[in-house]
Amino acid sequence: MSEQEPRRESTTRSRRLGSDLRDKRMAAGWPSGTLAAELGWSLGKVSKLETGVRGATDTDVAAYLALCKVKGPEFARLVQLCRDSDRDAWVQPFNGEGRTATAEHSRAAGITHYQCGGVPELLRTPDYARALRPDGQWFDGRDLLSRINATFYVEEEALRRPVGGQAVMHDQLMHLLLSPAAVRIVPTGVGSPAGVSGSFAVLDGPDGRAVVHLESLVADVFLENPEHIATYRAALEQVAEVALSAEASRDLLGRVANGVP
Repeated sequence: MSEQEPRRESTTRSRRLGSDLRDKRMAAGWPSGTLAAELGWSLGKVSKLETGVRGATDTDVAAYLALCKVKGPEFARLVQLCRDSDRDAWVQPFNGEGRTATAEHSRAAGITHYQCGGVPELLRTPDYARALRPDGQWFDGRDLLSRINATFYVEEEALRRPVGGQAVMHDQLMHLLLSPAAVRIVPTGVGSPAGVSGSFAVLDGPDGRAVVHLESLVADVFLENPEHIATYRAALEQVAEVALSAEASRDLLGRVANGVP
């Protein structure tokens, strides 16, 4: 990566690579300035690499990892991640090392999420999350949602599904009512919005670039192709057309929480 190379837009892969490299450096006990000097780089080059700015070569990454004494499969994984960083679709299996999805949500300046099977992860209470996935991790989204623009579309059926029992669901519904995000309910009577076949989130980054996040039982999927993103934005417009307003949604949440049909 040339020292004079202009700053480029980052990708989901390059941000994950940068985060992993920073973790390796810190685990090896290298201050960023000292590592830069050892490699003959500027501090700015290290910073760009660790913040996910594209332009790194696999040679750069290999030199960085060698200095941090990273070897074997982990070395190969990170070099390959560098080689793949320009690709616009990424399937990342859950591996217990911290989900990229959590980091991508945390950096977002705006989130628009359609959830058809339950309550979205960022809006879940700990008890609801454990009832869905006992061995999963709970992500407290309250701080994030208090400082960004976020809209969540939730199916009415998810509100009436007794996940974890009556007490857990009552607390979850009250949590939705108190959320700083806009929560809009898609009523059961309207059916599934045309062309929308599953849950997804559009994450608008602080750099103006968006990522679509899809979650399966075993992996996160990230889409960054502009045409794919436009398709999902169009799907959100269809969902918005049939969803209740935020005010009507709060009224429905209150009625369901109080056991009123």
